[in-house]
Amino acid sequence: MDFNSLIIEIDIISVIVLSMIWYGNAERAILDKAAHGFQLLVDFSIAFCVLNSLALFIPSTNVPFIRIVNSIKVITCICMGCSWFLSVFYTTSANPYMLRKWLIPIIFPSIIFSGITIVETFMHLNVTPITLHPVVWGLLNVLSVVYISSASALCLIQAKKCTNRFRRRELYVLSFAMILPLFSLFLQAKFYYMPITSPAFVVITLFLYLFKSNQNVTIDITTGLNNTNKFSSYLETITQSQNPAKRLFLIKIEIDNFKAMQKLHGKVTGVIALRKMADFLRKQCSGRGLFIAYYQKATFAIVAECSDFSEIEVFTNRAIAASAENQDFTNGPWPITFSIHWAEYGTSETRTIDALLDKVDKNCLKAATTL
Repeated sequence: MDFNSLIIEIDIISVIVLSMIWYGNAERAILDKAAHGFQLLVDFSIAFCVLNSLALFIPSTNVPFIRIVNSIKVITCICMGCSWFLSVFYTTSANPYMLRKWLIPIIFPSIIFSGITIVETFMHLNVTPITLHPVVWGLLNVLSVVYISSASALCLIQAKKCTNRFRRRELYVLSFAMILPLFSLFLQAKFYYMPITSPAFVVITLFLYLFKSNQNVTIDITTGLNNTNKFSSYLETITQSQNPAKRLFLIKIEIDNFKAMQKLHGKVTGVIALRKMADFLRKQCSGRGLFIAYYQKATFAIVAECSDFSEIEVFTNRAIAASAENQDFTNGPWPITFSIHWAEYGTSETRTIDALLDKVDKNCLKAATTL
């Protein structure tokens, strides 16, 4: 196998792997800005691999076309680095609207460098040998290193501030995962014609995708709450190790007319309604030691160990009162209302988890007083 054939084979394998990542991440990218940034990284990585192989089929006599393709490859590399940083920025930022403040400083170097590359290409469109100008090559490496190093540093800074050990572990993993592409950039500068950077980026992109997918096994990507898998696992655990001094209750909260409203107003508004409901429940359960999950379409669950049913009634009344005053519920395509149901585990009718889930639909809680 000659050298060009090896490059083409690596690019084909890379495109196949990246395409599978793209497909697996597509739905999440619609809902999550960090995933959208990651999707852009995958897009530009696929484009780079295609251009890399395409350049090998261009006749060496067609100098202008080769130079144009090479300049697009350089711009694509810079877009990859920028997308990488944007993905990490959204992952580490508590407020996604922070990007409005930092967007220009983040993308400005990419715009300037892309402009320099285009100008340099057209100034030397018919000049041979066909190699990158040393200044362009140096700027490409420096800017790529700056983007990746900045993303790694951002993860480390946020990890030191984070008080959640699971979240802190995620940030450390993201930070140290960037060592491989950084190392490959330094190697590529030394061995220009060797296919080093592209495979390194594909491997680390696959690792990040698998790492995120593993997290989504227990977390719902739309609401950020525990998902069906975690809810099922938690019920199995809590029912087998229940505190004998406490009573175990399941509270089911369902958004009213969700299916009809989503059909009328669209899928995006349905996602917004789910996120509003998730944020509302987090606030209501804050500091109470309750387990919250989103486990069915428009349906949320709260699992609580209480001394008496009156605690559930108090919680319900407070939630209903708070929802009536919640501006987020009234602002939007439709006013969000919900129904609350409950069931107690361990009674004569609920000796199994399946029976508990069936029973919860039969008991509806209303406010004790007019609110």
